[in-house]
Parts: sequence; C-alpha cells; structure tokens
Amino acid sequence: MKNIILSFLVMGNVWAQELKLSQKLEEKKYHFSALNEFFMETYNRPIINDDVNRLEQLLFFTGIELLDDYEPSLLEKYPTSSTRFILGRKAIKDNKSDKAIAYFTKIHPDHRYYPEAKLLQGQIYGALNDKREAETVEQCLRSAEKNETQTPTEKIKRYYRMVYEICLVNKARHLYRQKNYQSAIDAYDKIPKESYKWPYIILEKAWTFYQMGDYNRTLGLLVTYKAPLLDTYFFPEAEYLAALAYFKLCLFEDSSIIIDQYYTFYRPRFEALEKVLRQNVNSQNYFYNLMFGPKIELKDHEDFVHHIVTRLKKQIRFSLDFNAIHKLDQEAKRIIDNEKPEVRNKLLGHLASVRENMVNKINYNAKMDIFKFLESVPFYSSELFKLNLEIISRKKDLIYGNKKLIADRGRGDYSNVKRSRFEQFWKFHGAFWADELGDYSLGLKSNCEIIKKELPVEEEGL
Repeated sequence: MKNIILSFLVMGNVWAQELKLSQKLEEKKYHFSALNEFFMETYNRPIINDDVNRLEQLLFFTGIELLDDYEPSLLEKYPTSSTRFILGRKAIKDNKSDKAIAYFTKIHPDHRYYPEAKLLQGQIYGALNDKREAETVEQCLRSAEKNETQTPTEKIKRYYRMVYEICLVNKARHLYRQKNYQSAIDAYDKIPKESYKWPYIILEKAWTFYQMGDYNRTLGLLVTYKAPLLDTYFFPEAEYLAALAYFKLCLFEDSSIIIDQYYTFYRPRFEALEKVLRQNVNSQNYFYNLMFGPKIELKDHEDFVHHIVTRLKKQIRFSLDFNAIHKLDQEAKRIIDNEKPEVRNKLLGHLASVRENMVNKINYNAKMDIFKFLESVPFYSSELFKLNLEIISRKKDLIYGNKKLIADRGRGDYSNVKRSRFEQFWKFHGAFWADELGDYSLGLKSNCEIIKKELPVEEEGL
C-alpha cells in the first residue's frame, strides 16, 4: 500500500499559500479532500481544540477506515477519540496489547467509538486471561445499548446493535472458558437469527452443548449448516465436531460416514480453493473483484471459492471498507462534474490514491482470511484421521474381546431429547424452515453399552 503521509506532505507545497482550503472543500461536501487538506494545514503547527473538533466532524462523514493507511506518527499528533481508536487497532495488529489498552482507555465514554473500543479491549483481556474482561464486556454492552437508543439514524442503530451482539458473543466465550456452560448458552441465545454473527455462533453453541454432554443437541445444531440458507458457511471444525459427537455416542458407523464424506466431498474443493489462491497470491485486486466485482467464472469445484468469498463479503469490516470506496467514488464524480480542470487534477490524484489503498486493503484481508481458512484444513484433517484410528481401535477391541455394542434399539426417540420447558417439539421431515434453524436436536440414544456376543449353538456344544 502507498504511504498516505508522503502524498499529502508533497502536495502541501502546492497549496501552502491557500488559506483554509479545507473549509472551502468541506462546504462543497468534498469531505475526503477536505480531510487531506486539513492534515496539510495543521501538521506543522500546534493542535488546538478547534482542530480536534473539526477532525472529528470530518471523520464523521468519511468514516475512520481510511486512517488505517496513515502513519501512526501523524495520528499521534491529533488527540481525538477517533485517532486513538485507530491507533489502538494498529497496536493490536502489532501484538502490543498494553499499548492498545492505553489508547482505548483514553477514548471518551460519550464518543461514538467507545462501545467498540470496550469490545476490543475486552477481547484483549480475554486473550490474556485477565479478570478485567468480564467488567469490560459489561461496559461494552451498556454503552452500545445506550447509544443505540439515543441515535435517531437507523443505520447507526444497526451499527450499535452489531457491537452489542459481538459483545454478547464475547461474554458467552468468557463464560465458556469459566466452564459456566448454561450461562454461556443463555448469552448465545440472545443473538437473533437475523444477526450476521448468528451463523458463526452455531458452531460455538454446539461446542458448549458438547461440553455439557448433550451430544444430540450438538448434532442438531450442526445439521443447521446443511440448510440451503447457510450453504456458504462451511467449517472443517463443524465436520470434526459432528464426527466426535457420534463417537461419544458410540455410533461409530455414523462417525465414519462423516469422516469419509469430508475426504471425498471436500478435499477436491479445498484443492480448488488453494489453487485459486496460489495463482493470484500476488494480485492487488483479484479477491476484491471476486467479492465486489462482476461474477468471475471459475472451473471444476471452484464454486466452493465463490461460497467462501460470499461468506467473507457478509462481514461488517468488508462492508465498511467498501462503503468508504463508494463514498470516494461519489466525491470524485461530483468533482469531475463541477470543478475546473486545475482543481480536478489536484483533488482526484489523492482520491485515487486513497481508493487504491482501500481496494488493496480489502484484497489483502480477504486473501489472509482465505489463507487462515485453508490453514485450518490440515489440522482438522489430522484430527479426523486420529479419530478414525480410534474408531478402528475400538472396533478391534470389541472383536478381540468377543463383545459388541448393544445396538438393539431404534435410531432415535423424543425421550432422548433434552429440552427446557420453553422449547416445543417440531418434527423434522427433511425440510428446513427458517424460523426453526438453530433449534434442532437429534434424539439418539447412546450405544455405548457393551454386551457379550452369543456363541452359535454348534460352538456351545464343543
């Protein structure tokens, strides 16, 4: 990515004689251009309160995502809550937890990014197993809910609701680590199915029920991923957990089927994804175009690539970055339509540079997310291989001991389903209803009772 600070310092010599050009640009609603000019006007002098307020006002219109590409030394000069938030995020990427926390604690409680700062600060404490995590998460929940009720704009309300829901997930994860599994489930259950986070927490809830020994509920939750509405969500970890849950019920054949399907169905898709990644690893825009450009035709099994990219596209951070690009394009169009060539040339060059950086950022983050996904594949392939060996070993032990599993009952029964008094029974007949997704439970009975094999009659007489 290009270094933004270099571009505006060079351009600063061109416009040094113009007085408060940033204000003129702001009046015309050229907010990205005004922000750039504001930095040029203020960089080499002491910052006053009016500067801080103006910067916050400009960032309200541009968003803060483009600040990711500015030098920390520049942002340090401006003591605003927005710049501290960005500097905190940068510190997290650099694995400087203490520095990130220091930035986040300086953000004003009434600032619009305070709830998200508490969200990130809580995640840091969670990674450090710091006891301050629980209170920080509660601060996030309270502030996000307060801001949501006070803002009149529906779009901003959705933002604070998203922050609130992510903090709920973090609370559930904290409770899970504390082995307070039922409270973790209660927290997860507060995430509505309309939330973009909901498809991801299905797997986390499934692990929680697994730890509670409710393998039927674990398997029922994982069945949700087979619904057409969730066809873009595939996690190798979910296949592993399903095989593990069947194993815990001593349903070895079911577990083996999951393992076989994983290797026969998904292996060629993983290979196709890896091939696409390897061929375009140095591209600055391939994955951006996969997400936001015209649909690219792919070859055998590469429809799986589209599924992965579609899932990434639904993440909020990509939406925010793409929204910034959309705003940049709109501003550039207004400048082209309304300004003289001399002014256009001065303004459009910077906008193009910022846009290029935003495209590169989306492309890079998407590529890294796909890398991370692919890195999980060998791990869970290895775990499934180990599980398969354990199944073979258990079967051998039964044969050599002249024993068998009881396996003398039906495949399932309602009596095997654990449910609260608030939960209803709805029979599943192979059709997925949207309002039932995430509420399934299998009714399988454990097959782990071992009995002695009966010898044939002729052998008993010997």
